Amino acid sequence: MCGEITNGYSATAERPCLDIPIRIVHEPDAQWNYAHHPFLTWFRGRFFLFFSLGRNQEDDVGQRVMFTVSSDFETWTPPRELASPKRLDTGVLIPCGPWTDGERLNAYLLCFDYRKDVLVNGRRQPGSAGRENWGYRCQTTLDGETFREVEGPTAFGGNMPVRRLSSGRLFSCGGRTCAWTEDPTGLTGWHGAEVFPQGWKSPEAGQERHPLLPGEVGQCQMELCEGSSVELEDGTLLMLLRSGTPWLYASRSADGGETWTLPKRTSFTDNRTKFFLDRLPDGRYYYIGTPDPFPPRVRHLLCLSLSEDGVNYDRHFILCDRQFKGRYPGLDKNGVYGYPTALVREGRLYMTFSINKEMIAVAGLPLSALGKGLER
Repeated sequence: MCGEITNGYSATAERPCLDIPIRIVHEPDAQWNYAHHPFLTWFRGRFFLFFSLGRNQEDDVGQRVMFTVSSDFETWTPPRELASPKRLDTGVLIPCGPWTDGERLNAYLLCFDYRKDVLVNGRRQPGSAGRENWGYRCQTTLDGETFREVEGPTAFGGNMPVRRLSSGRLFSCGGRTCAWTEDPTGLTGWHGAEVFPQGWKSPEAGQERHPLLPGEVGQCQMELCEGSSVELEDGTLLMLLRSGTPWLYASRSADGGETWTLPKRTSFTDNRTKFFLDRLPDGRYYYIGTPDPFPPRVRHLLCLSLSEDGVNYDRHFILCDRQFKGRYPGLDKNGVYGYPTALVREGRLYMTFSINKEMIAVAGLPLSALGKGLER
């Protein structure tokens, strides 16, 4: 099944443009102009949007997590700080997916430090060398007004919002690893699971163990990472994974995320970035992301694709194609549209994404708009 997954991509095919209005909820300034990793959820009558905010480079020291709130998806409160690194001179925070059971809202945070010897003038340099002290923190609230820090999970996925499976289990999708708990509050009992072993490469390579998926474009080196999952009709979990190639890879779990098949390459195209999978109320599967594979890492179109079976995504829409330009150069600030997440509520699809890794945007559309489309 994994190898059959496709979006039937064609560079010349026509896709209807929904031309949805974009609302910017965070603008950069001269001091803090890196904004990324947005997550959206609904809690006690309001939308909550969490995102990372750094000085001007991706995942640099001092990066913190912010949040903003709206009751109507149009007027948003001024973003305020949710949490900062415990060590401002070496630490980094990244939001890694909220969870709410309706009574409580948890905001999970990934934290790590840089070794001081890899910093130059106190700043991160190209590459990811010297990252250490990995862990998770958790901010929780009962009223949406006051957050308090509680003990974070010892295992987590962290790439997507936590989801409740049909069994009642909570699942956190990651990349090489993921996690699950039977605690409905999401505060305790997280168990980690390995999706694929460190150092494994796709069987197509004809070798058993060496570095994962060297990039096929330029000098890019990228492991399988940043998965998004969806539960199929039979209860199987399907996870699609970003790679350093123009294709997504896929893995399956038949036991609620505890064990996984080795990933296989799909025919679903990708621009080497994070994407979002879920299901609509009518049962259709949907994808939001940047599927045009070239130019790599440019991410110039945000698109939505629909599937009846979770395998063949054959109806496509352009959500946004306006070309923004970044205002503040910085390390790894590539791509126009980045890291979408979404939710469905009262007949509308609500989404958030970053623009140029400087602005945080939201957009929405009625689900009725997805009743029409062109197959390619």
